[in-house]
Formats: sequence, structure tokens, C-alpha cells
Amino acid sequence: MPSPSAANAPLLEIDDVRREFDDGQVLALRGVNLTIHEGEYVAIMGSSGSGKSTLLSLLGALDTPNSGEIRYRGQSLSSYPDLGQFRAKHLGFIFQSFLLLPTLTALENVLVPMFEMPWSRPERQRRAAELLEAVGMGHRLNHMPEKLSGGERQRVAIARSLANEPSILLADEPTGNLDTQNAAQIMDLLRSVHHQRKNTMILVTHDPAIAKTADRIITMRDGQVVEDTQTHPHTAIS
Repeated sequence: MPSPSAANAPLLEIDDVRREFDDGQVLALRGVNLTIHEGEYVAIMGSSGSGKSTLLSLLGALDTPNSGEIRYRGQSLSSYPDLGQFRAKHLGFIFQSFLLLPTLTALENVLVPMFEMPWSRPERQRRAAELLEAVGMGHRLNHMPEKLSGGERQRVAIARSLANEPSILLADEPTGNLDTQNAAQIMDLLRSVHHQRKNTMILVTHDPAIAKTADRIITMRDGQVVEDTQTHPHTAIS
């Protein structure tokens, strides 16, 4: 259970986190300290090998640090008995390569994360259709991924990321496989989702133009945070 002070805690706290690979030969993160508040839109920026994707994996409970601590609403992730359930309940993921299941329709892909939720089948169907409608894919509910363009696949992936009503959206280079026009449309959509749903959004990018759309830019180099800049006024959700 969360501690009594969890209600007043930041959404995420990263405390002196280190991550090593190859028996310590590769130091991906070297003592990272960060605080992220509810409702923020944060871009994590850096060149290849800077540690930004490693940090996102740790924040998404897809990996664990060698040392240090990550806390969600004041509770250490290391204290959760099942990180899979934590991810299913609190997190939504958007990946560069979409990661849609090729044998499922757009609607069925969005339904997948909902099986962890206490909703009836008709309720899940309704919610999935509404999410696809919200991202401009209401006319493609029954299409297979192979029949969709890259931009359309990412729209389905965004709808899927919202399926479990997550408090945090984690996006790893979400426009990396898209052309300029589709990339701009997807970023407009993500900003709209953030504005309407008030999720906390953490986005990894190497593109300065995309990073500038965020409320805050965290720049990484050699596994460390070297700059933390507020770009737009933000009021944390109380």
C-alpha cells in the first residue's frame, strides 16, 4: 500500500539511479536524480547512447536499476510484488515501431490492455471504439495493421496506450518511423491527448523541435542529466 504521505508526493521520484550492463562494463545511467509531477509533459532528450531510453524503460517498470530508487506516488517500485500489474494499471506505452499485433484488427489491438480492467465485454468494445474515434481512426476499426499506413498505425497505438486509463504515458521516439507530415500530425495528437486527459506524458526524442513541444526538457549525456529546462508554465495537478 502507498505510504500515508503518498497523496502529497510527486508522481515520480528518481533517486540516485544507476543502471549497468555487461557486468558493469557499460554504465548506461550514472546517478540520475529527477522529480516529475502529475500532469507534466516532459521530453527526455539526448543523442544515441545518452541513457534516455534506458531511463524510460526504468520509469516504465520494464527494467530495474542496479542501485538507487524509483518511487511512484511515494512508493518504491521495488516494493511492488507484481510490476506487470503496476504497468497494466498505471502506464500506457507508445513505441517507435508501433508494436501492434499483426493478427488483430485495430479495434482488437486497443481491446488487449482492457482485459486487466473490471469492464464487461460490451463496455470494453464501446471504450475501444470511442478511443479509435478520438484519434481519427473510427473508420478503420476492423482493418488489420498491414492495411494501415504508418501514421494510422501510430494512431491506433496511441488509442491502445489510453485503453487502461493510465496516469502516465511513456512515448519512445513516437515519430521515429514517420515522415515529416505524419510526425507533425502525431505530435499534434499527443499534445491534444495530454491537454484533454491531463495524463503525465514522458517522451523520449533526439529531435529538438519535438522536445520543444513539452513543458519541460531534460537533456541527458553519458548517462547523466546535464540540463533540466522549463519551456512552458505548468501547474501540477493537485
